[in-house]
Amino acid sequence: MQIDNKTTDRFLSKVERIPIEGSCWVWIGSQSTGGYGYFHASGKNKRLPKRTHRTAYELFVGAIPPGLWVLHKCDNPCCVNPAHLFIGDRKDNMDDCARKGRVCTIGQSRKTHCLRGHELNENNTYTRANGHRVCKQCRKIHKIKSRSMK
Repeated sequence: MQIDNKTTDRFLSKVERIPIEGSCWVWIGSQSTGGYGYFHASGKNKRLPKRTHRTAYELFVGAIPPGLWVLHKCDNPCCVNPAHLFIGDRKDNMDDCARKGRVCTIGQSRKTHCLRGHELNENNTYTRANGHRVCKQCRKIHKIKSRSMK
């Protein structure tokens, strides 16, 4: 993205800064149904819009490494305060969601035991790259059964 004063000024013209220290910067421009803002960095209709939290990160913090996400510390999808944003991957996002007790993967993050009753604790839980949790004991049982069927 080309970063210049004109782009930054245009971006900030669609931001409402709450005058309380550490508060969210609320995007008041166009938004998705989920509340995430959109911004055309090169001007309207010249290029596909980007999510505003990603644009804010690039404008005020720096480049986003390929394959990584920009996550919210504040859990406010319309927030573009660079102090509330951090870099992570999908797994980081899912872990953050689980830590904060938000429903993710349709409530799976709140489960304390797998379907077979094994505890989903730090030692018995494997987290896939997509953020889904897997019971290590059940995974081991499945591998043993799969080998015996060959």
